[in-house]
Amino acid sequence: MDDIRPYEDTSRLSAPRPYRPHDTDLARPGELVPLQLVLVPTGMNLELTKPDQVLGRHSTADIRLPLADISRKHCRFIFADGCWQIIDLDSLNGVFVNNQRVHRAILRQGDRIRLGGFTFEVRLPEIATILEPRGGLRRAS
Repeated sequence: MDDIRPYEDTSRLSAPRPYRPHDTDLARPGELVPLQLVLVPTGMNLELTKPDQVLGRHSTADIRLPLADISRKHCRFIFADGCWQIIDLDSLNGVFVNNQRVHRAILRQGDRIRLGGFTFEVRLPEIATILEPRGGLRRAS
């Protein structure tokens, strides 16, 4: 039962353009922006560079945290519509963003994610900040 994923439309996730740090433009829709999860308080880093990744203690998880308070398939991180989202995969101990239990949430710079006994801080590159004035996309200053 753990291997069954709920249906989600992933057609727009199939081939995003990878983020390149030397780009001078803002992130365009569909462009993958890496997500950094910084473990609090140690500062250890996880960098997510694929648009759909499962975190859990199971050996098939993309991001493996092999502790008892993490479910085999605990949550998913998805990059879609220009932003990162976290989705709880019916984990026993839940997914908490800024101390609120969530089923699904959009992640923003500085958010705190708690998964079992782990707390991570969300870090996004500055290029991920997009302003949309009436005339189209412009660089944030």
